[in-house]
Amino acid sequence: MEPVLDETLDLDEFRIRFVGAFGTTEQIIAEALFQQVVNALHPDPKKLLDAATANLVLALLHRIGPRDELEAMLASQMIVAHVAAMDASRRALHVEQTAGGRAAYLGLMRKLMTLFTAQMDALNRHRGKGTTQKIVIERVLVAPGAQAIVGAVGNGGRGDGG
Repeated sequence: MEPVLDETLDLDEFRIRFVGAFGTTEQIIAEALFQQVVNALHPDPKKLLDAATANLVLALLHRIGPRDELEAMLASQMIVAHVAAMDASRRALHVEQTAGGRAAYLGLMRKLMTLFTAQMDALNRHRGKGTTQKIVIERVLVAPGAQAIVGAVGNGGRGDGG
């Protein structure tokens, strides 16, 4: 399945952008990842892939901006998890859904949204943007004539008596 071409781009420019959307220079990798995402989002091979699905995948990949093939794989998984979560939401909230069906789909939706958040965290950690610990000191009192030290304190390896 070839992605939909923007008529303002020539074929070479399209290929460069297409491969770049997957954070790689290898066309075979980009095509394989694109095929995997499309197959997950468009499971009926008898029907033609609609341009909206192809363009959604490419637009989301472009916005996530994978920097390498690992990030492209994770971004592809994130797209599938997001679409699956939205589909589970739609099914759960359908007006004719039974109470049991609603509960099952809401549970699936929650799991998929949790998965998506974990995938985002993994992508941020891979990019070096992991969560940082922030310590806020509200109040420090220093008696007159005393000294306060701000920062890391070491004893130079001399022990307590030194």
